[in-house]
Amino acid sequence: MVPQRDAGEAATLARVGEAEIGPDLTPQVQALLQSCFPGYPSRTYFKLPPHFRYLATAQGTLVGQMGVELRVIRVGSEVFRTFGVVDLCVTQGERSHGLAARLLTEVTELARSCGMDFVILFADDDRVYARNGWARAANRCTWVKIHEHTTLGLARAADTGALMVKATGPRPWPEGEVDLLGHLF
Repeated sequence: MVPQRDAGEAATLARVGEAEIGPDLTPQVQALLQSCFPGYPSRTYFKLPPHFRYLATAQGTLVGQMGVELRVIRVGSEVFRTFGVVDLCVTQGERSHGLAARLLTEVTELARSCGMDFVILFADDDRVYARNGWARAANRCTWVKIHEHTTLGLARAADTGALMVKATGPRPWPEGEVDLLGHLF
């Protein structure tokens, strides 16, 4: 059961390095991911752990999380510094209170302050992201295929149908093939 809170009481956000998430938080993160994403593996990440996470708590309970990957990518002949959003999720009881938007604002502000060019993500359902400034990109993409801790090779898609980008610096999103220089997140 998710504890109810007053509408005026905001959840607390904390940015935590992945290596700093200890045995007390690990089961909470895993349970949140599994409750929000049916079929999620019995661990705290899908393919590989993110570099850091934003954790949202209310009344001592984890109610939301967002993984973030630091990634250099290539688009055409240009190289860009990016943050990649991974597994953004909020408990059912906390949805529609602006928590996902707060998490996205936090990563966007950090990206700007760190000199990132873009924040990118892959989403089938784009509603929350579009409302917060992300746009679909139809670039051809290449990435490393990983399944259950095994590299399977390279994947290439003419358009993933899920790539979304948000500029956090002066450079516009370019045309050209995207090489994620790593796995799909």
